Amino acid sequence: MAALLLLSVALLTAYFRESGGGAAHRLQDGVLTVVSPLQSGTATLTRPFRDAWNWVGRLFSAQAEVGALRREVEQLRAGLAEELTTQAENEQLRTLLAFHEAHVFPRGAKFLTARVVARSATAWYSTATVNVGSADGVRVYDPVVNGQGLVGRVVKVNSNAAQVMLVTDQQSFVDAVVEPGGAQGITSGSVTGDLTLDYVDKNEKVKVGQYVVTSGRRGSIFVKGIPIGQVESVGRQDVELYQSIAVKPFVDFRKLDVVAVITR
Repeated sequence: MAALLLLSVALLTAYFRESGGGAAHRLQDGVLTVVSPLQSGTATLTRPFRDAWNWVGRLFSAQAEVGALRREVEQLRAGLAEELTTQAENEQLRTLLAFHEAHVFPRGAKFLTARVVARSATAWYSTATVNVGSADGVRVYDPVVNGQGLVGRVVKVNSNAAQVMLVTDQQSFVDAVVEPGGAQGITSGSVTGDLTLDYVDKNEKVKVGQYVVTSGRRGSIFVKGIPIGQVESVGRQDVELYQSIAVKPFVDFRKLDVVAVITR
């Protein structure tokens, strides 16, 4: 080891003392001449592996960035959906409040706000389940409305939920009147979800576009004036005693979310 150290010192001393064309400098040039091609060849051979390694690194980095962006997009989408839902619910609550203020309800009646938590629309039944029940004062036959008009009536109830039969159910019948004009009839649903106004005398003048509201007749569970729908078509036949009247409900049952149960 000591000998190698002494030799290195001697070579360095000779290198710095001699001229540019001395033996030490020529030896250095020779070594570089031999080693340079080897270094160049090694670099050429290893470049594909180095490039591949760098590509893999960039690929993983890009995938990580894509994953982060996807998570950010999902979070933004969820936040937007929640905001839109909140806005829709607030709008429904505002229309419900306006509906409450525009109608007169019996003394002692309460306007109980509820949320639709389930739907069952089949060929035989059209019902909805709301998240209020007997513990909240809900009883069978209580009317159910939203900001657009009549939704239906309570048919089943337990302590914390109630089942509502929609006005479009084939077993739903509501005393109704056409406004203006005052033609009396009964709305009924069907297996197709269509709504008709039945038992209107053929001599009554009913026109497309007129409103159909609850009549509030004595014995009816519905107060007077709750909007039901709008006349879509009117059919009259001489051999029939009654007109055939199709009604388009005001309530959009596809978007039924916030409702109110009118308790007594």
